[in-house]
This record gives sequence, structure tokens and C-alpha cells, in this order.
Amino acid sequence: MWTLRGYPAVMRRAVERVGRFLPHGWRDFWLQFAVFWLFYAGYELSRGLSEGARAEAFLNANAVIEAERALGIYWELAIQRWTLEDAPGVFLEAANWTYFNCQFTISFAFMLWVYFRRNHAFYFVRNIILCADFIGLAGYLMLPTAPPRFLPELGYVDTLVGEAISHESGLIATFSNPYAAMPSLHTAYALTIGITGVLVCRRLWSRTLWALYPALVVYSIVATGNHFLLDAVAGAGAAAFALLAALAIARGRLPHPERAPVGFLVPRLRAAPA
Repeated sequence: MWTLRGYPAVMRRAVERVGRFLPHGWRDFWLQFAVFWLFYAGYELSRGLSEGARAEAFLNANAVIEAERALGIYWELAIQRWTLEDAPGVFLEAANWTYFNCQFTISFAFMLWVYFRRNHAFYFVRNIILCADFIGLAGYLMLPTAPPRFLPELGYVDTLVGEAISHESGLIATFSNPYAAMPSLHTAYALTIGITGVLVCRRLWSRTLWALYPALVVYSIVATGNHFLLDAVAGAGAAAFALLAALAIARGRLPHPERAPVGFLVPRLRAAPA
């Protein structure tokens, strides 16, 4: 077990002082930190397994387009053209920024806030996100799908080309799978985070923002040419199945501030009321 013996007294006092703000101490904090980041790193590395299925990915993308045309929801090209040609520039800027920040920066910042301020809900929501990642990875392996930005002959544009952060940037280019469009985990994360925000936030303005958040994310993934609408529908389905899996792990018990968390890798101590 990690201790502070041998460290300067000032450092020990600083660590102990910070530890008072942790809901279940340093041990649980580092455990949850490791679970999230190790799983996320493994997920990013493993989803590249479908990278070689280029021909199949383009066939599946065309199949998605045909399915949307049959359903009357092939709107992606019109949405992107409106964003690029008719809408004020702030719409494109918002779409680009949201696409690259929603799944990583916003989601993990929100989960950190939930851990500190609504700890009773953290473990349940964590399980939903991890289960959604498993479902998404299975989808990428079984149904590799090229995103709309890979179909310029149809009129689609990669709106992130030339931006400071793009698909060609550093680690993004190294770990990302260009054919991981179906299902859209951006949508799965956005629904999970947005609904959680509505349920655990106390102020009306913050609950309203989180209620609108999934719609903003879906708009961003379509306007930037990174997902089809059916990808988003599949992402919503992944979130729903992940919720059922999280409920099974929690033995049907929803988070409650007066009840200890249930599931795997949760603290043994009773969660303090929020």
C-alpha cells in the first residue's frame, strides 16, 4: 500500500489536505483514474484492428446512404452545405470545436466533476461509458464504416482540414481508426453525459444546457462530415444497451445519494450524501 513515509513533511501535509476533498480517499481516486485511462488507451489502440478493412468500409458507407434514402433521412449533405455556405461562421467553429472536445475533454471533465460532487452517481455512469465502449468496439470490428468526409465525390468536405487540431494531428492520427463511424460513440457519450447532467445538476440553467448537449453533438458530427445520422441512431442504441448492462451490474439499483454505490470497483465505504 502506498504511504508518505520518507517524504518531506510539507509534501505529506499537502497530500493529506487534498485527500480530505476526495470522497473515498486517494486509493479510490487513483483506482478510478487508472480504470478510465487504461481502458481508454486500450480502446484507442484496439479499435485500429479494423483499419485494414477499407473496401468493406466504403461498401458499408454506401449501404448506410441507401438506407437513409429509403427512410427519407439522408440530410447530411444539406446540413453540411448549410453550415459551410449559409450559416454564420460561428456555426462551423462551434461544430469543429465540439467534435474534437465532446468525447474527450468535456466527457472526462464532467466525469471528474461527478466524482467529486455527485460521487453516488459516478460508478454507475462510469459503467455505462465503459460498456458503450465495448459495444462500439464490437461495431467497428464487425461493421467498419467510412465517414462522409471520405466521400468527396458526393460533395462532402472534411471541415477540420487546416485546423490546429485535425485527424492528421499527432496522437490522433496514430491511434484513431478512420473507419470507426458506426456506431457513433460521440452520440453515446453525449446522451450519457447529457442525461446524467440533467439528473444530477441542481440549477435550471445547467440542466437546460445538458439537455441540449446531445443535439449539439449530433449536429457537430454531421456538420463536420464525420458521421451519418444512422451512425448517431446506432450510437443512441449503444447507449441504451450500455444502460441495461450497467443496471445488470448494479443489480437493478439506480444511483441514490443515500445509498452506497453498487457494481465493480466501487468503494466499500458508504457514499456520503451529496
